[in-house]
Amino acid sequence: MKKFWVETFGCQMNKLDSEQFSGELMLHGYSQATGQDDADVILFNTCSVREHAEQRVYSRAGILKRRKATDPGLVIGILGCMAQQEREKILDRLPHVDLVAGPDQYKNLPALIDEARESGEAILATRHTAFIPKFDRLAAPRENPWQAYILAMKGCDEMCSYCVVPRTRGREVSKPIPEIVEEAHVLAGQGVVEITLLGQNITAYGEKEGKELADLVEAVAAVPGIRRVRFVTSHPHHATRRLFRTMRDLPNVMPQIHMPAQSGSDRILALMKRTYTNAEYLDIIAMAREECPEIELASDFIVGFPTETEDDFQATLKLAEQVRFGYAFIFQYSPRPGTTGMRDLVDDVPAEVKLRRNHELLALQERIQLEKNVARVGATVEVLVEGRSERNKAKWTGRGPDNRIVVFEGDGELAGKFVETKIARATALTLYGDPLRQPAAVG
Repeated sequence: MKKFWVETFGCQMNKLDSEQFSGELMLHGYSQATGQDDADVILFNTCSVREHAEQRVYSRAGILKRRKATDPGLVIGILGCMAQQEREKILDRLPHVDLVAGPDQYKNLPALIDEARESGEAILATRHTAFIPKFDRLAAPRENPWQAYILAMKGCDEMCSYCVVPRTRGREVSKPIPEIVEEAHVLAGQGVVEITLLGQNITAYGEKEGKELADLVEAVAAVPGIRRVRFVTSHPHHATRRLFRTMRDLPNVMPQIHMPAQSGSDRILALMKRTYTNAEYLDIIAMAREECPEIELASDFIVGFPTETEDDFQATLKLAEQVRFGYAFIFQYSPRPGTTGMRDLVDDVPAEVKLRRNHELLALQERIQLEKNVARVGATVEVLVEGRSERNKAKWTGRGPDNRIVVFEGDGELAGKFVETKIARATALTLYGDPLRQPAAVG
């Protein structure tokens, strides 16, 4: 039996891509290898949002040049966003690579591998599709059998000046609600209790068809056996009052949203083409908290965007202090090929200034997170256990409804179970607690 190995870089969308790639290969007679050394096909599923991620892929794939020379039957593929972005550049830099295929090509992957093997020539396949192919969930493996991603929509129409997604993933396309619900039923039958709906601009779900994300969330939440529904990533421009009410009213829709602000400066937001102002963002946050008082908010920030002054950065610090996000991802700006930011703006903020601002915003966010987490001490949290703690194998780790990480000690096999936990102490990143009662089994 032919064996494949996939190494994944990037976000939840990339992880789902790898699941889809793997599932399609398994449907065509492949099995998963235990590692690269055991594989006939080695695939790198890639991210192109940051240059660092691309360089890691070039390094990882470059190492295989020597093996390819002694094993010409080995097929090496670069898949995903970087493949869509770099295209021929990958083959120029890595001539031993056999296949470069974008994320829309997963249904064609077995045939593309066969073509590369039989022809002995490199294959380039980066055409976008105007629809989302149906994904057969029966064959595809998952990291945890009780948690699953569902692709609700792909692509993005926002055209933010720093972002490669419209280029690598194409324009927005939403999967019909009945198809998503059917997929959720299949997953529930496999023991899945937590579903995360994915889209680069998930809050814009269904708008072209006269629907909205709340319609989809309500439909998935109604599937028997699904005890948690999440969704990522949200653009503030498309968030609705009804969505926040749905998060409040449906107990299995988790009260947590990742809605990147990116900057607190109106001038920088305009250069980023984010389509909202600082005041409008704060109004959306106020609406979210009014409709769903328990909601926890997360953000992304970019520091050192072209022409960002100290006043612009101070506006970002002020926004972070006002909103008090539960967590935030902070990035230093780096220009990406194909974006209007790289074409029209000069990357003029010195590296040392970017680094200082990164550290300063991170320190503020860590203080806020610590204060918010300490306030949770004494609370009871239902944790869906994901597995053993990496730092201490004697302890278990999982997440509460607000997506905070919770670590606790417990007897027996708890992975995949719901455990009521009383929080005893906290750090900026983690809550630590003690189980209160016998855990409930998944399902």
